[in-house]
Amino acid sequence: MRLIKEKLPKYHKIYEQLYEYPLISSLRIRKNTGIAYSTVCRYIQEMYELSILKGPLIFLKPARNYHEYAHFLTFENPLLAYRGFRDLPRLSRSLASGGWNLLLISDGLINFSILKGFKHCLLKGVKGVTHLSKVTSLDWDESMEKMCSIMHPPKKKSSLYREIPGISWEPKEWTMYDRLRRNVRTRKLYILKQCQIRYMHYRSWILRLPQFSNIQAAFYPYGTENYLFLDFLFKSKYQKQLADILGLLPSTSMFFSVGNYLFARLSVRDIFERRSLFSFIFELQEKGFFSHFYQASVISTSELGLE
Repeated sequence: MRLIKEKLPKYHKIYEQLYEYPLISSLRIRKNTGIAYSTVCRYIQEMYELSILKGPLIFLKPARNYHEYAHFLTFENPLLAYRGFRDLPRLSRSLASGGWNLLLISDGLINFSILKGFKHCLLKGVKGVTHLSKVTSLDWDESMEKMCSIMHPPKKKSSLYREIPGISWEPKEWTMYDRLRRNVRTRKLYILKQCQIRYMHYRSWILRLPQFSNIQAAFYPYGTENYLFLDFLFKSKYQKQLADILGLLPSTSMFFSVGNYLFARLSVRDIFERRSLFSFIFELQEKGFFSHFYQASVISTSELGLE
């Protein structure tokens, strides 16, 4: 842990480059940061191995001809249900404890009433594009101070939901998305050869990809295994303001909209940070950022490769 702390400032500089420029070369990172090229290459590999860095990941935007759906469900045996959805394509799932025990994100609505052990659906609906916060501080107290400084009562209503005209992809383009969506920097030549896709086809697709998606890296300074992930559903008329504030935490926060609810996945390292976060959230409620919320603690998830 001490060694990680010593490297964190450089880890963070490299992450910032990857967040802003997902396909940036290691040589360009060296030029932008002043960190030696060999160190950049070594530190990127270390961050992946230590689960400090995730992605950059591809999150598709909702379109007139394409939507994803979020389902917040309760099952009698959630672990059995969670395992049952393991091999379905383009489906993310999270096992949790709290206001719901299974979160599923799919590219179509699913009728859960016919499934064994299904008890209750808290919320289901069209999901907005996923947004990952940019980690700007590595210190909890500093982050909380920044959050408090901008916690002014909101006035203008806002939503994170934006829909694009359409996603006009051919089967090969969907194949590239399926193979690269968890890390757009994955070595591509082997994948392209395996899928019989020409590099020029990939090049054309990747250049246009930002039109159809958010491409963002996630950063957990001390490795995902050292964090407790907390999921929230806030009923809010001020989704953007709420995400802007909570996105100042010192590790990646994930947000998306489901109708008039904002989903937030936040992470803390210990009981002190957990208490501090909940106290702050209650203050946000007093300020009028949301009317009420549901909460669940993540046990296991395929989202962000945290399994």
